[in-house]
Amino acid sequence: MPGQFLRRGFHTLVLFLILLLYVRCKDDKVEATSADLPFRAALQAMIDKGVLLQKYTKGAEYYVFHFETGEISVPVSNVRDIKESPELWSTQITFTDHQSIAIPSKGDKLDFIVKDIVLDPSGYNPLAAMVDVLLPAAGRIKVIVKGKSGEQGTITHLLQAQTPRQQIPVFGLYANFNNKVELVFTDKDGLERGRTSISIQTKPLDISSFPAFEIITAQRVRMEPGLNLVSYPGESELDTSCPYMLDADGEIRWILLLKKSPDLQSLGASIGLKRLKNGNFLSGDMYQNRIVELDMFGKLVRQWDLKKLGYTFHHEVSEAKNGNFLVTVTKSSARLNNGKPRINDHIIELNPSSGNLVNEWDLVSMLDSSRYDKGDENTPPPFAQTPTNWAHNNSITERGNDLLATLRYQGITSFNPSHKLKWIISPHKGWGANYQSYLLQPVDKQGQPITDSRIISGEVAHPDFDWPWGPHTPVVMPNGNILVFDNGYNRHFKPNDLSSDESYSRVVEYAVDEGKKTVQQVWAYGQNRGRRTFSQALSGVQYLSQTGNILFCPGMGTVTNKGYGGHIIEIDGKTKEVIYELEISSPSYTAFHRVTRLPMYPDNL
Repeated sequence: MPGQFLRRGFHTLVLFLILLLYVRCKDDKVEATSADLPFRAALQAMIDKGVLLQKYTKGAEYYVFHFETGEISVPVSNVRDIKESPELWSTQITFTDHQSIAIPSKGDKLDFIVKDIVLDPSGYNPLAAMVDVLLPAAGRIKVIVKGKSGEQGTITHLLQAQTPRQQIPVFGLYANFNNKVELVFTDKDGLERGRTSISIQTKPLDISSFPAFEIITAQRVRMEPGLNLVSYPGESELDTSCPYMLDADGEIRWILLLKKSPDLQSLGASIGLKRLKNGNFLSGDMYQNRIVELDMFGKLVRQWDLKKLGYTFHHEVSEAKNGNFLVTVTKSSARLNNGKPRINDHIIELNPSSGNLVNEWDLVSMLDSSRYDKGDENTPPPFAQTPTNWAHNNSITERGNDLLATLRYQGITSFNPSHKLKWIISPHKGWGANYQSYLLQPVDKQGQPITDSRIISGEVAHPDFDWPWGPHTPVVMPNGNILVFDNGYNRHFKPNDLSSDESYSRVVEYAVDEGKKTVQQVWAYGQNRGRRTFSQALSGVQYLSQTGNILFCPGMGTVTNKGYGGHIIEIDGKTKEVIYELEISSPSYTAFHRVTRLPMYPDNL
């Protein structure tokens, strides 16, 4: 009996173990057909990375799914059904456990991705639109705004966003035109997957008394890519600024009608808009004494009140290498020894994150504020030099670790952040004894000293050299040289005759040897143009980095074929030949404060 019980117990144990093994095998089979198998995770990883399925093939034992960046094999025994929807760029796989997965796949047309088109979403940028798209997978969109005459005038930009749902900014539309825009769906590296086309009809621009444009010369293949951002002050200096962009054909492709803006309807942008590292625009507002940041649609992003810091704005604000703002200002409390206010002779560094003042430079502490010449009859009193307006600092930039400023009445000067004066490019006449060691000595093209005292003092020019007169917009070139707009204001201390070709403005490049304390004129352009490109004030120059070309833009009161205004002149950096020139005839005397060549879209958008 005990043996029988033992045998029966043993048999029972064996049966229990067999049953347990069966159950575990059954559980393993369920797990093997669940959604957690490696191939399912691999498929999901492809979806998460935004990789498209190109095709699939079926073998005896496996389906092979061919993606843009690899292949995944799935046992045929695990697949119940595969449904392709090329019109939706989707392939749905249903597994034998009845679970499904939708895989973004290379399809046919992409028209279905466009959900909405809104023209002029801000209400004051009528040549811009926002397009709402829902992509079949994560990826990027390249916007192509077709030119009226094919490739000429076409604007292309690959956007940075990679999410399936995107708001696509479209810039560069023509006014009063049925614009053709292509939206190209790409992978994260910009490789095309497909495209669709949309049409955006715009209205005529709602503006009156606007400048007229005439192309004089256009060798487009030699030009720097991009558009010309024109900082138009409006119908007068008291009007609301109206910045716009022109293409090489003289077509307006972007404009801000800020009189319609609730926040910027009285913006006096002075030198106009500058593009920040974040892609937005920066400007100073001389009417409300603030610094403003705008997006591409013209919406106010941020603003900084200068009056609260004790200053008023004039002329220039720029973004420094450290991200702070350099601003030319008038300090409200600054006074002359006689108690009268002094203006346009302070520079501040502003931290945009905190709004706090980082540094202040008082030009009186570095330069000779007693050096001034009598005003001339051709200069309106508000712009003439006086003891109050002795410097008229109109621009500030960086040169290495130092600062570089242009002063309408004092020339070009460099100083370090610790308020130490380094050098001055200016006619030597009138400078006090304490400043003589800072005045750079002119040399000719061979590098030999120019010793004629009349040239050094500024009474006459040398064939190889002349001083800057009323300069604007110092630009530091890659070789360290300085490019500047030499307005020619009171050249050689003689009042300008606005009807004479003896009055002229120049773009000029100077080479400074800080060790030898010398300045050499490398080249210049403008004297032979005479009165036609003479601008007594405002204006600017730009070094164009892709081609090495130079932009020379006199903007106030120049002679045009249709009246007066300004010129946009692009000069070949090597041959010094004019390869592009456009005249802007303005209803007012001023065509622009500055012109800047730049791409329509910022790189980081």
